[in-house]
Amino acid sequence: MSRKQKFINLTDSELKTLREGSKYHPKPEFRIKCQGLLLNHSGMQFKDIANYLEVNINTVGNWVKTWETNGIMGFVRKSGQGCKPILSVTNPTHTQLLSKSVDAHSQNVKAIQAELIKELGVGMGVDTVKRFLKKIIIHGDVLGVVPTKGKIKPLMSINTNVGKCS
Repeated sequence: MSRKQKFINLTDSELKTLREGSKYHPKPEFRIKCQGLLLNHSGMQFKDIANYLEVNINTVGNWVKTWETNGIMGFVRKSGQGCKPILSVTNPTHTQLLSKSVDAHSQNVKAIQAELIKELGVGMGVDTVKRFLKKIIIHGDVLGVVPTKGKIKPLMSINTNVGKCS
């Protein structure tokens, strides 16, 4: 049983929008969806589009259906979709545990990972811990920590004697 082929007719402004989206949008899934619609508009069948873009044929049909019902805004990822972060910069428990682990294990990422897994009861990889450390170092001034040569130190240990010469 074959799926009925649909070919969408796009206006000049819609074509321009999809071309811009397929080239310049920051999200790769959005760019691929735009490419799929442009190919469909040019007369390519779902099966050929699916093979060319390396997606399922049903996915292409869903893109066309989404375009017909919601337009270009149907391709934008909604909040709540996607994988939830294991560690969050805004969660004070995570940042405190990380700070305590870094103080105890300094440069040993595997030991920091093991301690975080033990304390939080959530599985994570070494790369997750490294990414979290980078986020903390980048946003250190917001979280009350300051980066010093790849390590993080709480702001409390910094000498705050302003105006005094040594």
